[in-house]
Amino acid sequence: MKYSYFLFLIFGSSFFTNISAQSNTGTLAGTIADENGEALIGATIFVGDKAYATISNEYGSFHIADIPAGTYSLTSNYIGYLPTKQEVEIRAGEFTRIRISCSTNNLELETIMVTAEKRSEALQNVPLSVTAVDAKEVKSLQISNINQIGRISPNFLTFDDGGAWFPLVSTRGVVTIDDSPIIGVYVDDVPFYNISSFPSYFGDIERIEVLKGPQGTLYGRNSIGGVMNIVSKRPTNELKGYVSAGYGNLNQYDFQAGISAPLVKDKLFIRLSGGATARDGYVQNLFDSTQVLGREVYSGNLRLTYLPSTQWALTLNASMEDRQNTAYAFVGGFEVAPGHLDSLRSNHPYEINQNAIGDYSVTNINNAFKASYQGESFAFDAISAVQLSDRKRASDDFDFSPFDIQEAARGDGNTLTLSQEFRLRSTNDGPFSWLGGLFLYRVREEGLTELSNGADNAFFAPTPEIGALYPYSQTNDNVVTQTGFSIFGEAAYNLRDNLTLTLGLRYEGETSALEEEQFYTRNGEAFEFAALGAIPSSFELETTFDALSPKVNLAFRPSERSLLYANAARGYRPGGVNPFINDPTLATFGPEFSWNYEIGSKNKLWNNRVKLNLTAFYSTYTGQQLFTILDLTNFAFGVENLGNSRNLGVELESEYVLAPGLSLSANIGWLDAEFTDYTTFNFFTAEEIVNDGNRQIVSPEWNGSIGLNFNTDISEKWRFAFSIDYQFYSEIFFDAQNQLSQPYVGLLNTRVIIGHPNLEFAFWGQNMNDQIYYGYGYGVGGSGGFASYGLPRTVGSSITAKF
Repeated sequence: MKYSYFLFLIFGSSFFTNISAQSNTGTLAGTIADENGEALIGATIFVGDKAYATISNEYGSFHIADIPAGTYSLTSNYIGYLPTKQEVEIRAGEFTRIRISCSTNNLELETIMVTAEKRSEALQNVPLSVTAVDAKEVKSLQISNINQIGRISPNFLTFDDGGAWFPLVSTRGVVTIDDSPIIGVYVDDVPFYNISSFPSYFGDIERIEVLKGPQGTLYGRNSIGGVMNIVSKRPTNELKGYVSAGYGNLNQYDFQAGISAPLVKDKLFIRLSGGATARDGYVQNLFDSTQVLGREVYSGNLRLTYLPSTQWALTLNASMEDRQNTAYAFVGGFEVAPGHLDSLRSNHPYEINQNAIGDYSVTNINNAFKASYQGESFAFDAISAVQLSDRKRASDDFDFSPFDIQEAARGDGNTLTLSQEFRLRSTNDGPFSWLGGLFLYRVREEGLTELSNGADNAFFAPTPEIGALYPYSQTNDNVVTQTGFSIFGEAAYNLRDNLTLTLGLRYEGETSALEEEQFYTRNGEAFEFAALGAIPSSFELETTFDALSPKVNLAFRPSERSLLYANAARGYRPGGVNPFINDPTLATFGPEFSWNYEIGSKNKLWNNRVKLNLTAFYSTYTGQQLFTILDLTNFAFGVENLGNSRNLGVELESEYVLAPGLSLSANIGWLDAEFTDYTTFNFFTAEEIVNDGNRQIVSPEWNGSIGLNFNTDISEKWRFAFSIDYQFYSEIFFDAQNQLSQPYVGLLNTRVIIGHPNLEFAFWGQNMNDQIYYGYGYGVGGSGGFASYGLPRTVGSSITAKF
């Protein structure tokens, strides 16, 4: 009995002491944002003498519990913004909610927070080659679609194929032309597997991040060339919205609208956005005097976020995009002379001559659900995604000439992608941190293509008897299925306070399967003729690949404003199958590998008025998957492991605050990318072509940009902003022989804004110097090449209302 009484005194006194302590404390919660209401991620909030402090999360929210009741001075700090200070009263047993608004410090560079390493941190603190632009820079650089992302980083170029079917990305000399991307493209943590399913229009973007080099130990989908991470704007706790309308030459119009609102205050938020944009074509088809390369894009996005507690976040994303395009507009051809493209550009710009005008339609539907938990010692993310891409093409001229040689009379395809990712990472501040993940996926692509081999083939037939067999049609019906998984992770340990070692490893396996049926018809009846390669076939095959991809990184911080790092990583892209092939021996190709070595330095100078980042890299690339003619008899194109190459280069990225409201950016890249082993042959002459020592395709020696931004208040409410940027790259080659080239390209873009918080007028211009250039091109296995014109000068204006 005495022991029971004694225990009651101990635990009872402890219980009432805790009750008493809790009754004398309160909780502070709130949000921090910039002057435009956009959340600031990673801002530091101090209460009183800094005994109570926290950092804002990805929604700009913060939470501090168990603060003794009383009146305190609250301060917040965020680099690039003026510090704030205000008084806050904490009441015992109550929640105190506040909102902090920060103003830009015009004499400091703004801090961009990124999630490149799957946690929110300042861009300058990431020991990798990462470039990022926020929403303001996206507008300043006039990045409205995926083909313009190449403006933000040196040695990272994007090219528009004109038909919005196969946008091309070249990163540090790593490039290929097929529908499987060499970089990982992520939108809000969801990877995209097919190039044609990439989102083509950006209307509601918070941030774009570009990571160069292999990134397999942090991301679910492996990437041999890097990652393009696109982050949409999040819904907020405030009712906000916008409506924008614009018009320009080429009958170009753009309508966008969006709204963000809390459905349940502090708990459930919604953001809706969408719009329509279109323009007429700018290339004339001499065959029938029509304009081609016109396009229309319609898109819509829904984002729901539910915060059941301070530790959980549930997000539902749904988006739809519909694209309509008219024709490719390629010039060139098979066996073209080395100076042919230059002559066309100089003497007959923006002209083609082809007998068929293609129509393209792409509809992409993407749905994803993300559940996130963040505790004191670990964080967990689960991302489930379903993506559907439906593609149709008709009357597509495959020979790009006025002759009736080959045309895609019909081309239908659809891709269904299912993916599931689980990630677990540490959140404590100790010397050891880690991240691990499991990624599962299944991609099923169905394709049906009817090719018409026209009557004009008779003129090129070796005998009159063979020529008399034209015209005839070829139909390919195929299903490609990719099923795979990966286990990835990395761990970092602080060897010293300013020295961190990171080790990463990835294992993945993938099975690709092909079901192929190919048959031929002539005059509506079954047709077969071996001399033309018109041999019906039907087969199934399956191939499996797996690989280990390690990574090691060393980061040294000599001072608070400087970072040195070294990185080595192995890149991998699995092999696969070639549809549209009637020969099973040509239907598979193997994986490709790379080793990438990188050293870099990141620096903030002159009281955070100057950013100076320098990176040097060297990489080897083996088993290169190259686009070529696999079978000349029926013009079957596909991928084959043909080349090895080595790439080395240097990149400089810099930004300067010259005066209040005036900043300058200058980026330049030098690249030496060449084939070390690549032999092909001319399909028409059977001549062997050795490309060793030739420059890698679409990989210029020099590239970069320079930009100037000015922003000032012209009255109490109105402001004026002006930006001008010049993007350039030196000579590029479209073929491995280095005979089909594009000389130096330099494009001048400008933008002027007059506005206040509720109304904005913008005037813009792209390619103001009206340079005539090829925006896209490719060679065909030593047998020719094709190129498409980039946009001429475009100008326009827009008006945006905000509430």
